[in-house]
Amino acid sequence: MSLRDPLQKMSKSDPQTQSRILLTDDPKTIWDKVKKSMTDSELGISYDPKNRPGVANLVEIYAHMQRREDFETIAKEWETLDKKELKMRVSECIAEGLRPVREEYERIMKEGEGYLDEIADEGAVKAREGAERTMVLVRKAMGLA
Repeated sequence: MSLRDPLQKMSKSDPQTQSRILLTDDPKTIWDKVKKSMTDSELGISYDPKNRPGVANLVEIYAHMQRREDFETIAKEWETLDKKELKMRVSECIAEGLRPVREEYERIMKEGEGYLDEIADEGAVKAREGAERTMVLVRKAMGLA
């Protein structure tokens, strides 16, 4: 859910860039966004999506990044944390989880357009080969071959 409004989906079309994490965001950008995410003034951490949607959203994001679904257990483990520590842990988890994607993206961008053109050309060759096999079957089915 959105970092700025946890009742709304996180969306790349949201005009508020602080509402979402991009796959290419670096750790500092992720921290800046998570740090400003909506929570509440209640002490401690608990998982209560209805009454504490901001905190629940951060717990859920962390859980999903860790491939866990035990939101209540995570919140219980963190019940004595303050919001800053919660946000720091979530931010670090996101940054680490997205690191391989970000590194691969950066590698591809360094390779430049030549690399992307090569990949596109390879894909075009495979697509033409597949299309030709399909057209052979179509012509045969229509009695044209």
